[in-house]
Amino acid sequence: MKIGIHSAFHTKSVDLSEFASTIEGFGFESFWLPEHVVIPVNPSVGPGGVTGASIPDSYLRMVDPLIGLTVVASSTKKLLLGTGVCLIPEHHPIDLAKRISSLDFYSGGRFFFGIGAGWQPEETTVLGGDFTRRWAHTRESIAIMKKLWTEDEPSHHGEYYSFPPLKFDPKPSRKPYPPIILGGRSKWVFKRTAAWGDGWAPFKVSPEVVAEGRGKLDEECEKLDRDPSTVEITVFADPSVQPSVKESIELYRRAGADRLVFTVGSTPEEDPYGSVRKIASGSQM
Repeated sequence: MKIGIHSAFHTKSVDLSEFASTIEGFGFESFWLPEHVVIPVNPSVGPGGVTGASIPDSYLRMVDPLIGLTVVASSTKKLLLGTGVCLIPEHHPIDLAKRISSLDFYSGGRFFFGIGAGWQPEETTVLGGDFTRRWAHTRESIAIMKKLWTEDEPSHHGEYYSFPPLKFDPKPSRKPYPPIILGGRSKWVFKRTAAWGDGWAPFKVSPEVVAEGRGKLDEECEKLDRDPSTVEITVFADPSVQPSVKESIELYRRAGADRLVFTVGSTPEEDPYGSVRKIASGSQM
């Protein structure tokens, strides 16, 4: 089982470079940063799309994940870098593809492209995204980025974007492009992942949900004559609600997960160094 750390970094967090170096020193495989570009003053829904739910302050202050991961890349040598997750409809795909390929180039191919379509309608809309059809918007954006990363003179004519043949460089170091890992628990996520993704990344779900998802994902891959082993499952977990780190790793491994990423706090009051030390000890790293 591959073990990673996920945390929201902001203006009140510990030093990101030092934290990343510490994680690498403990032997963790990867580090993941989430994204929220803006949060409305009067949101219609909170986390997970729950009407009336409040939005934690940490959501309001998140740094840009690609810039944060660039800091991490410069302070580490082997630690893999992931977005957990990047909200695709909130970005123009050409600009996003450029930043990702640049990060992957400078990090030596260490980037994982964790993606989502978002749950906050005002945030998506104000940044130009089609919230009602956000996964259709996301699918087209990903198709464009794949063209930019793999074709010599990519062009596109679609529902959301159109452009003539372009020159695009640098290409990502990882070939053909960084792994695209889909977040979410929609009933369509398995079909989408099998068709145009490289992995599924559910957030804070039980091993039973993972096992059921592994079965559905395998079925969708087989429908497309795709080897199910080419699609990884990355689970984002909360170490504070697990029986123990060691037990959690074994339960999720049996359920079919390939990677377990533990979410920890990032402020001095939350003792992130103590949290990762405990996880590393429990996982016998």
